[in-house]
Amino acid sequence: MSNEEVVGGKTKDEIKSIDLFVTEQCNMHCDYCFHPKTEAVLSVEHGKKILARMKELSPQGLQITFFGGEPLLYPQTVIELAQYARELWPPDKEGRHTSTFSISTNGMFFDEGVFKKFAELGMAVQVSCDGDEITHTEYRHGDYKRIIENIKSILAIKPDMSVRMTFTPKTVGRLAINVQYLHELGITKIMHHAVMEQDWTEEAVEQYRYQLAQIYHYRRYCKRQGLPLEIAFIDKPLRIVNDETPPEKEYCQAGKTYIAILDNGDVYPCHRAASARIFKLGNIFHERPFIRGIFLNIDKEYTGCWKNCPHARTCHSCVITHYKVNQELTVPITKYCRICAVESEQALGFLPVELADRRERMLYKVGKVLVDVAKQNEEILEALKGKGDHAER
Repeated sequence: MSNEEVVGGKTKDEIKSIDLFVTEQCNMHCDYCFHPKTEAVLSVEHGKKILARMKELSPQGLQITFFGGEPLLYPQTVIELAQYARELWPPDKEGRHTSTFSISTNGMFFDEGVFKKFAELGMAVQVSCDGDEITHTEYRHGDYKRIIENIKSILAIKPDMSVRMTFTPKTVGRLAINVQYLHELGITKIMHHAVMEQDWTEEAVEQYRYQLAQIYHYRRYCKRQGLPLEIAFIDKPLRIVNDETPPEKEYCQAGKTYIAILDNGDVYPCHRAASARIFKLGNIFHERPFIRGIFLNIDKEYTGCWKNCPHARTCHSCVITHYKVNQELTVPITKYCRICAVESEQALGFLPVELADRRERMLYKVGKVLVDVAKQNEEILEALKGKGDHAER
């Protein structure tokens, strides 16, 4: 059975990725958390049934993110379900995995054996950390020093781990310094999320503009020094405005090729929507497991943004947040638009510098190759000359 749906005469894609809630329990109490805490826990047995059902619906492969709550409250559940998924979705003809995994954690738990197993499974690890202690503890209530030590331990096993920073109008002024702080810890992949439910005044938006400029300069410095650093909220807009990446007409894939599944099998368009039962799409164990309905149609053309907004190409506004703020899925949030506009404008402003730096790096590499070739030619000529002298004697 396929999970494809026909909308407007077109067949929509099957589900490619899921957030699987391991638990809705959490050991932390973050002020801006959007998900309600319950005692719900996913058993291994029930998790296997969910995955087996997903195999019927998405036979070609699946990206699985183990989510919560805090999924590392139950690490063995995560490991056993990942191993089972590998059995359900075997490698393709080229030996590439058709089931891939990631986990989102608050960083409070570290077990060497668990993370080594994650490394064996190719599990991508993302830790939520907002930056230095002053910033992080503004909204998150946990043992900060423990989190930093755990991040260092995770990096030793998973050097490609990423960090997700959450920032607000109150903490945006430390965004650049926090990017540098996390990078100096050894983190080379950084993502971010602005809490749009808070009051983003014009002053806060302009502070974000200033902070992005500082981050651009730091990123440039790192590239010139050969230091690896990926910053999603800078790299992606740059690629789009430079036409390296196709512009996105979708806000996201929520309810399209991506869904969230709770421990009882209830299906939601994404993990943010799972906190509002009004968004329930169905249950994975029903004959028709979900009806994606309007989510299949919502995109920037549907809302008019694609035609009317100069920043629509790089916009990443969230339709679930639209609803939470405006009570309308299809009405973008003005303050979210302003944030996305700043990102687009900064990308356009720094693009000439980025392209000049790329050209400089390319010329340096070409020059180095030419020098190496010249040296090799000299060595060959010297060797030939030596043979000629030897023959004359």
